[in-house]
Amino acid sequence: MTARLDALLLCDFAQVREGLLFVQSGGLTRLVTASFPRNFGCHVAAMVHMPPHEAAEAHRMIIKIKAADTATLIATINVSLHEVARPPGLQPGEGRQVPIVVPLSQVAFLAPGQIDLHVDIDDQFAGELSFRIEHRPPT
Repeated sequence: MTARLDALLLCDFAQVREGLLFVQSGGLTRLVTASFPRNFGCHVAAMVHMPPHEAAEAHRMIIKIKAADTATLIATINVSLHEVARPPGLQPGEGRQVPIVVPLSQVAFLAPGQIDLHVDIDDQFAGELSFRIEHRPPT
């Protein structure tokens, strides 16, 4: 068994506190803007399961953000996963969930359309998420 992606969602806000994932307004599927290019203050929240024999090993998560209609790469985000100490309370042989939060505020989206987030963990496909960006001019 290797590290695996157990949850992935787009949300208004997320943070990790005391090893727990806090998500506010999760499950976004549509972002709306009046102009482009546009940065959004949303976050990607993820839970990665680490099997017991890999808990102290370094892992790498890569998120590729692409425009679905053209397959144009918009951004690549690298996340380093590394747990140095066994969390208290885990039983022998028990894996753990590692919460991950990635803010998207630095990613500039240039046009409306479907956006695909493709996630790899340790160079293996782990999952994906799609959402839409809509253009609505001010009224």
